[in-house]
Amino acid sequence: MTTTETTQFTEVSIKMRLGTTKDFKKEISLLDKNGAMATKSMPNHGQPYWLKSQTTGLFDNRNYQISENTDWVQFKDYLRREMVYVPAGYFELKDAGEL
Repeated sequence: MTTTETTQFTEVSIKMRLGTTKDFKKEISLLDKNGAMATKSMPNHGQPYWLKSQTTGLFDNRNYQISENTDWVQFKDYLRREMVYVPAGYFELKDAGEL
């Protein structure tokens, strides 16, 4: 007996804003070799982003994430060309009167 499964899809809407370098790094506190606290910038692994085509103005139909495999040269180029978008946060939307 053969069964067929039907997959249902749901369309969602996400408010996006242009990504900045601050969105993709996090500050962590460490002790330096002298025992003093030091702040270090690290990649924000797991941060999702979407790419918007400069040609068509459309977003890729998938998201990307910052990971240990991120090609930073390519990613910085996308940032410079203003192709990288991130989901707007709740308080950003509230402050902008979007909620």
